[in-house]
Amino acid sequence: MARDMEKRRVAFVHTSPAAVGPVTHFYKEAAPELEVTNLLDDGLLRLLAAGDAATAEARLADMIGVAAGTYGAEAAMVTCSSVSLETVERLAASAGLPVLKIDYPMARRAVRAGRLIGVAATFPPTLGPTRRLIEAAAREAGAEIEIVEDVTPEAYEALLSGDAERHDRLLLDCVARLEAKGVSVVVLAQVSMARVLPAAEGRFGVPLLTSLHTSLEAIRAALA
Repeated sequence: MARDMEKRRVAFVHTSPAAVGPVTHFYKEAAPELEVTNLLDDGLLRLLAAGDAATAEARLADMIGVAAGTYGAEAAMVTCSSVSLETVERLAASAGLPVLKIDYPMARRAVRAGRLIGVAATFPPTLGPTRRLIEAAAREAGAEIEIVEDVTPEAYEALLSGDAERHDRLLLDCVARLEAKGVSVVVLAQVSMARVLPAAEGRFGVPLLTSLHTSLEAIRAALA
């Protein structure tokens, strides 16, 4: 019990049930010093897809307030790639605790990997925020980049319907198409896509980036 009391408390704010499993599994293994709380509202995806960013932002602020006030979170991380960096920055300014965007550290790493960056997505509204995120990381680094996108919505539909095998197959095909275009790196734009990494190992000649590993570095820095 004493050891549990010493854990630092972190909340993950999700808009898709598909993100909860990968985040929970990864952090349980990689960061046992953290006590993780997952907050999910999948209705946010409908708001974001409909372009109602203001209502989505208000709801996210409510969830972060619950994370801090009810669960004692010292930091919160938004796992949805469709939520813009600007939105997260506004949430952080009013939250009273660090609020991070899970994929920004990944974007910074992608910019360091090479000029031509591939972005694979399965949820179309993710593409715009992911592109802007990588462009922001490139401006920060003073780097010139080009982004090549490939979106496979059928894969996300398959995952939500419980057909994980079809999701993985379609996503790996998406990565193969990007590799054929000569990209230096492939960014997997959503947390839910990290599940394909074991199947992708040794299959591609370019690195695949997910936000899980880089997000842990960002959380530890914020808590420090």
